[in-house]
Amino acid sequence: MEISTPTLLRIKPNAIHKIGKYLRKEGFTRVALFYGEGLKELFSEHITISLDSSEITVIQEEIVVSNDIDNIFRQTMSIPGSVQAIVAIGGGKVIDFSKYAAFILQLPIISVPTSISNDGFASPGASLVVNGRRKSMKANIPYGVIVDTEIIKNSPERYTYSGIGDLISNYTAIYDWKLSYDATREYVNDFAVLISTNAVENMVNYKNKNIADLEFLRLICGCLVMSGVAMEVSRSSRPASGSEHLISHAYDHVAARPSLHGLQVGVATFAISWLQGNKEHATIKEVLEITGFIDYVTKHPLDKEDFIKAIRYAPNIKENYYTILSAKGKLEKLIDFVKTDGYFNHLVK
Repeated sequence: MEISTPTLLRIKPNAIHKIGKYLRKEGFTRVALFYGEGLKELFSEHITISLDSSEITVIQEEIVVSNDIDNIFRQTMSIPGSVQAIVAIGGGKVIDFSKYAAFILQLPIISVPTSISNDGFASPGASLVVNGRRKSMKANIPYGVIVDTEIIKNSPERYTYSGIGDLISNYTAIYDWKLSYDATREYVNDFAVLISTNAVENMVNYKNKNIADLEFLRLICGCLVMSGVAMEVSRSSRPASGSEHLISHAYDHVAARPSLHGLQVGVATFAISWLQGNKEHATIKEVLEITGFIDYVTKHPLDKEDFIKAIRYAPNIKENYYTILSAKGKLEKLIDFVKTDGYFNHLVK
């Protein structure tokens, strides 16, 4: 089994100013650029200067407004054969779009996230809209990841809190994976478990958890990349996605106003870790408090009734996907927790 990891990896301040240099070093001189909505105006001047100075030719440039799979197929067919790599600048929509386009064309993708709301910028697979519904599709892990921590620092704080919520869920995801092994003998890749666990613990053990600190942001970015690699190693989302992700995906379905994926995941992780009797429950609570995640969500809570509906719907999200929610009586126990726990009720109202 061949395992891919990002060959090009830069996580540092002002990295976007050196994007041309990085591409030239990897031998990419003809690229297609894809921007998220509203981002070309913000970053194209710096990127154009950097590409021109390294004699990188932009063969095609597009702004991505939809990650509907039919739209991706149409736009992919227009990409000239001379393109050597696809460069995606922006958030999850444009990166998922570009990962799948690159997968179809068997081209390397360079991921340049402008926020770190989840691990998708460095993971295999792409979250797309298929027949009107969100679906995870097979794609390759990015060949390159370039993260400008100055850009991340200046992005809205909700995106960074979302990334923290997505990362802390590795604890509950690993628990669910091992639980599935006990119940169904589902294969568990121990190396992927180690990578995923190390990723979240690197964040947990870092002393200065101020999201305005460039070093902490660099660390979070690196940890999210490690989560992506863990999924590549296991050929599964299991190392970073368990029952807490099922609840978040279900909340997207049932809520009138869904929040950011990682914010929903972080809230669900807190509840699921309690349900699991997870030994890291107190650690999860502490990290979410210290980083400011709890304060932010308290000011922007999820809807309690929708969250309860999401819990009930969550086991239907993935077929034959065993988690703590599959065990007898656990759904009702979790719902009772959501209804009655005073601390948790700051997060859902």
